[in-house]
Amino acid sequence: MKALGATIKLLLAITLLALLLVLGTIVRNWPPMFDAPGPVIRFGIYLTTNSVETRVYAARPELRPRLYAASPEATWQAAKRAVDELGWEILHADADTLTLQAVATTPVLRFQDDIYIQARAAEPDLSTVYFRSHSRMGRADLAANTRHLLNFRRTLEQELLR
Repeated sequence: MKALGATIKLLLAITLLALLLVLGTIVRNWPPMFDAPGPVIRFGIYLTTNSVETRVYAARPELRPRLYAASPEATWQAAKRAVDELGWEILHADADTLTLQAVATTPVLRFQDDIYIQARAAEPDLSTVYFRSHSRMGRADLAANTRHLLNFRRTLEQELLR
């Protein structure tokens, strides 16, 4: 009987530790938990998906494309500088198609996420950026790819002001 009780306590301790690790990782990625569609749905998304992609009608506001007051070429140059600033490894950069392929490595567990970026014309003298980030491993990214997008946007917008 004592062995069974000790086993149950060990399993509970391991479960609690795993839960704390998951919650800690999500908190470290600092996603916009309380924005639409709300924390319960977002928590489910972060536990069941391993990619983000900008789309016009995305349910999560941060996944909707933004307009930039720059040409697609200038936006692409700024995106390239932003990727460098973030320390992501550029695998391929094509000035003709205004695309970048990069790899972001997570700081603690060193997981690698593949990133694809393309600057696009939106309206005269305006551009937008298509962004996709996909984890190479696992079914859940714990908001890491959302953090990649948010960090990229912040850095891109700083670069466009230069």
